[in-house]
Amino acid sequence: REKQENMMKKTQMNLKQFAYETIKDKIIRCEYKPNDILSEAIIMEAVDASRTPIREALNMLAQEGLIQIIPKKGIVVLPITMKEIAMTFEARWLLEPYVVKKYGSYIDKEKLKAIKAVSERIVKGGVKSRETAALFARSDDDLHETIAASCKNKYLFQTLQQVFNQNMRIRILSEESLWDRHQTAAGEHIEIIDCILEERIEEAASSMSRHLLHSKNAAFSSVLEMI
Repeated sequence: REKQENMMKKTQMNLKQFAYETIKDKIIRCEYKPNDILSEAIIMEAVDASRTPIREALNMLAQEGLIQIIPKKGIVVLPITMKEIAMTFEARWLLEPYVVKKYGSYIDKEKLKAIKAVSERIVKGGVKSRETAALFARSDDDLHETIAASCKNKYLFQTLQQVFNQNMRIRILSEESLWDRHQTAAGEHIEIIDCILEERIEEAASSMSRHLLHSKNAAFSSVLEMI
């Protein structure tokens, strides 16, 4: 009987993790948009899971600041506000340059070279279509995640993963209003990568700080246009 109960717990944990990852992906990619009100029934149907793992997954997402659970009303996808953008970039500005300085020697150089090649293509051709915008988004994610992956402090790494999720929502919501910024940002990526490859770590950290400041200002402008 104990073995059977352990098997049931394991299955339940797998369902919870599956539900968590599925719902989170829909939020981050704005399939569930900011301010959407969802019901457990809608989510159960979308995820194809029972109420218990869904509720456990929702509690995890609430702790991460992606949703708010309102009794007798539903699940609200939290909005992207100016304050949220400011907090997201404040965390990135404090952590990412530090990771570059502290763990720069651990960053995967071959991945950086591949990201640089994509960035050079974007700088040369500009961002004029959703396809190129998506290419930039992937390269942007790749760069910041490659740098974060070098971090040996699991708490810093986990925090970065959380703010990256919010950053993806900001970028998706902004859509075409950030296309010009994407081309400029790709050039900043090249500058950061060159500094790391040439082991000019202090310069790389400074370049990262400037890059994040410019990205924050662009995000603010984009959100103001949507208001």
